[in-house]
Amino acid sequence: MQKKLIRNSEVKISTQLYEMLRQDILENKWKENDKFYSVRQISIKYEVNLNTVLKVIRMLEEEGYLYSLKGKGCFVKKGYNLDIGKRMTPILNTFRFGQNSKGMEINFSNGGPPKECFPIEEYKEIINEILSDETESRYLMAYQNIQGLESLRETLVEFIRKYGIRREKRDIIICSGTQIALELISTAFGISPKKTVLLSDPTYQNAVHILKSYCNIENIDMKNDGWDMQEFEELLKRKKIDFVYIMTNFQNPTGISWSFEKKRKMIELSKRYNFYIIEDECFSDFYYNSRECPKSLKALDKYERVFFIKTFSKIVMPALGLTMLIPPKKYIDSFSLNKYFIDTTTSGINQKFLEIFIKRGLLDKHLEKLRLNLKEKMDYMIRELQKIKHLEIIHIPKGGFFIWVNLANYINSEKFYYKCRLRGLSVLPGFIFYSSIDEVTSKIRISIVSSTMKEMKKGLEIIQDVFNNCDFKLK
Repeated sequence: MQKKLIRNSEVKISTQLYEMLRQDILENKWKENDKFYSVRQISIKYEVNLNTVLKVIRMLEEEGYLYSLKGKGCFVKKGYNLDIGKRMTPILNTFRFGQNSKGMEINFSNGGPPKECFPIEEYKEIINEILSDETESRYLMAYQNIQGLESLRETLVEFIRKYGIRREKRDIIICSGTQIALELISTAFGISPKKTVLLSDPTYQNAVHILKSYCNIENIDMKNDGWDMQEFEELLKRKKIDFVYIMTNFQNPTGISWSFEKKRKMIELSKRYNFYIIEDECFSDFYYNSRECPKSLKALDKYERVFFIKTFSKIVMPALGLTMLIPPKKYIDSFSLNKYFIDTTTSGINQKFLEIFIKRGLLDKHLEKLRLNLKEKMDYMIRELQKIKHLEIIHIPKGGFFIWVNLANYINSEKFYYKCRLRGLSVLPGFIFYSSIDEVTSKIRISIVSSTMKEMKKGLEIIQDVFNNCDFKLK
């Protein structure tokens, strides 16, 4: 353990102080709720200014080592000395490592669309237009058809053709988010005995959390074009799988797209081994190296085995809170009833906005603008990451928001996160995308959506600086 600050080091004083205090908490015999050193004591002992100490204390609080009471000081928090994989739930991982970044930070972790691209003016104009009709707006503010606004579902029938899907309005259910759709699927078949769902390793962390609440979890490794279908079939022969959960285009976090052959094989196996497929298709509109949207697995669903989920939070904005669910036809009525108990009503105003936004061609224009913006960022980020030693891009994505990066085998992604965070860069460590609570990995996920080109350049410089001062290794 480092005992003194090195003044002439390239590692910032705040970074050194953070590591020293963190190690002090981990290695000394602190008990839960013990009072920690005061800010002034730390400032005097290490000869650093109060602002630096406060910054480090805030960081230790955010990471779960300390908590503060106004007027009383800082105290050691319960669970600080547990293995990180055991003390954190997947949903807390999401907020701890990604969504709680400060405005002054460079954000390589955010999974939502760039805020500067939200269609605010169009939203205001359309909402004002809706509200100007008092009779219509009162109707829209009341409880809605449990399947969703009929006129929106009529509009979506044409909209989903670009994904290769041919369905009628009666086949579509509008939910208040992807999490609601996943909960609907997880609970509609009964929760006792528990069903078994097969997940990619790695995969979307919120899906892991929700599905774990209702189902037994099995895992299979993600390859460069989907799963190893021979390995998958061997697993199906050994174990009863009720569902598989997949993102077939530009998966989170890897950016991988399934090949057409593997999509087709998945459909055939679903019939042969009697399982259903949950297809979470949230990134297919963000294609950068082709002229049209990649087709969904649902487009191949000749046996009615696919639950298709499409969020509008990514392609419009999160505040819309709308997701489309297309279940197999025979489950429309039972799912509509189940939705009544889980998601009684979905915003009629926002549904009407989305309908008009699509009908007027504004969504297509919005997506075209987004693709141009994000393609430039993706190309730049890939090009610059390939110049940095100590890491490699595992898969070069052709669309989506994310780049899945493998750090050198002597780099721990959690510690890498801490180092970056102290320098003002937010990234996501790879272990949160695995369903195993004990997973240790040297992978990180980098998002291209939230940062400007100038911020991306600065963030890459921070990554290089962390590597230049790398002194952390895996056990």
